[in-house]
Amino acid sequence: MNPVKSIRKHRQSAYSARGFTLIEVMVTLLILSVGLLGLAGMIGQSLRFNQGGYTRSQSTFLAYEIIDAMRANPDNAASYAVAYVPGTHICIVNPAAAHNLVDATLGCWHRRVTAELPGGTATIVNNPGGGNPLEYEITMTWTDRAHDQPISQTWTVEIS
Repeated sequence: MNPVKSIRKHRQSAYSARGFTLIEVMVTLLILSVGLLGLAGMIGQSLRFNQGGYTRSQSTFLAYEIIDAMRANPDNAASYAVAYVPGTHICIVNPAAAHNLVDATLGCWHRRVTAELPGGTATIVNNPGGGNPLEYEITMTWTDRAHDQPISQTWTVEIS
């Protein structure tokens, strides 16, 4: 075999392989970019769902906060089950009167509900039936940002 012909063939095959390598790199970049776009979409969805879980946890913390306040003041627990009108309850505690304590607790609690839950509202209802222990329902409603729909959660508690 002629060594000159062999060198020419090797140069030609190396030259023609350069274009093929460029196409491989471009296809690889295309596949990588599609994968990264998919990853970014998954991270966005994850953040939205985590926000929903955080809001649901906040509503649970707020419900237990008012339940603890009602249990700490069982003689005036029925005073917590009033229709809340913003601005009627102040967030200042006057230790001289237990009823003012209920007003201040409700005022502070409702203020936190509206501040920590998007579009948050809360109601406390005394379930009829009399007797002891008394049963109350705490219902909170807020807007879920992940799905743009209202979410409602209810807790039932007995106070004796």
